[in-house]
Order: sequence, then C-alpha cells, then structure tokens
Amino acid sequence: LANMATNIQAAHLMVLHAAERKDRGERADMEAGMAKLFASEMCMQVTIDAMRIHGGYGYTQDLNVERHFRDAPLMMIGEGTNEIQRILIARHLLKDYSTGDFLYESGL
Repeated sequence: LANMATNIQAAHLMVLHAAERKDRGERADMEAGMAKLFASEMCMQVTIDAMRIHGGYGYTQDLNVERHFRDAPLMMIGEGTNEIQRILIARHLLKDYSTGDFLYESGL
C-alpha cells in the first residue's frame, strides 16, 4: 500500500509540474510526456497490485478494481503509446541537453 500511494502521489506531482509550466506559458512537452509515461505505467502497476491484494474477488464487478483492471492498459495507449513517449522524451533530452546541462539543472 505504501508503494502504491507513493507512486500515485509521484505521478500526480509530475502532472502538476507539467501543468504549472504550461500555465506560465512555458513549453512543457517533455514534462507532459514524462508525466503521461510515468502516470500510465503506475496506473497499470497499482491496478495489478490492487488485484493481488483482493485476489479472485478483485475480478468481480462488486469492486471497482475489476473496471480499473480493464481500463488501465488503455492509459498506456491513449494520447501516444508509452513507447512513442519514450522516443519523444529521449529526442528532447538529446537535442536540448547534449552538453550534460540537464544533469545540473535537474539536480542529478
């Protein structure tokens, strides 16, 4: 549960960060792509974890877990597959940060 909650919060914060950049009139292509990639993969992982927690009962329509289990894979396809998001993010990184400046700007 702790990992599930942490990943959900991290995804939420990534989305907020991209939205704040956009609201300030800045480009947020890479941040939005990263948020979409991470959030959709965490959606799938958290849903799988929820199914494991609930066992066979998670497959019944008595719980929302069943619906999320059906919907989660679509998050990795809609608005550009995760593979495409990875390519776009990598291109952006290679183009804008080929000198290594990204490491210093991001605090890595």
